[in-house]
Amino acid sequence: MRIILLVILAYASLKLIREVRDVLLLLGVSLFIALMLMPLVRIVERRMRHSLAVLTVWLGVVVGVILFFGLLIAPLATQVDDLVAAAPGYIDDLQHNSRFRELDQRYHIVEKAQQQVGKAPGRAFGAAGEVAAKVADAITVLFLTLFLMFELPRINRFVVSLLRPAQADRLERIGGQIQRNISGYVAGNLIISLIAGTVTFVALEVLGVPYAIALALVLALFDLIPLIGATIGAIIVVSVTLAATGVGAALIMIAVQVVYQQIENQILQPVIYRKTVQLSSLVVLVAVLMGATVLGVLGALIAIPIAGSIQLIVREIIEEKRRDGTLPPSRPAESPA
Repeated sequence: MRIILLVILAYASLKLIREVRDVLLLLGVSLFIALMLMPLVRIVERRMRHSLAVLTVWLGVVVGVILFFGLLIAPLATQVDDLVAAAPGYIDDLQHNSRFRELDQRYHIVEKAQQQVGKAPGRAFGAAGEVAAKVADAITVLFLTLFLMFELPRINRFVVSLLRPAQADRLERIGGQIQRNISGYVAGNLIISLIAGTVTFVALEVLGVPYAIALALVLALFDLIPLIGATIGAIIVVSVTLAATGVGAALIMIAVQVVYQQIENQILQPVIYRKTVQLSSLVVLVAVLMGATVLGVLGALIAIPIAGSIQLIVREIIEEKRRDGTLPPSRPAESPA
């Protein structure tokens, strides 16, 4: 009888989670953003009380996002419209390239591209409803983030009050490290993407490629996605450069992207991320794939700091087990003979 009740309870729980999945996802994203912003709130708290500090930081983020998109939206919208309008012409130009004609004969690239361009106006109306839904979700996340920022200290005090002093100290230490890791990773990712977009914009302007703002923004947004985002963005930029200005400019753009990616991977990322998450390539790949499966692009963006936080918790648990003798001590690294 007890087993039957447990099975029924498990089924009901899964059913409930499935029904409220969207709400839980919005709450999870809001919690992630709130944790990212809390270190900034603590800095502002030095000059004002907590509630005013939260409002100041939250309003600063909202105004910053509005100003960012407000300054970009007019030229970006114009360039995107021009790029879409010019796409058929670029496809025709590419057909005169011998290498491209060979690929087109094999894979029918032009025919498929023309079909997609022709479907674009019709898809725009269907996408309008999706955009409206995403805007509503974004507004919901903003206000959930605000309320969580107000309540996180109180929630933290309540949880700590239920624990023994040693456990409470460990929880506060781990929680503080997780917040620093999340905020540091997100800030670093934004800085690196901004640098990538700026380098691309300058190169496009020097080469005389049209739609420089739109293309640079596309690359910066793709650069936020770990592992493959920068490559996808570079392919888009190089393709438009090839179609708009020719092979020479495209080769230069390829060189710019390759050199910058090496600088980003070997210099920028180690310097900017050295005090945040430190994960193996395998863990990064698995985390990104799982995040993308659950939440799409957003999941890929937040997967690495979440994986880093889980790694931090697991490491702390292992260290605690080693201190109390449950696990054997770690072996020192063997020196090469």
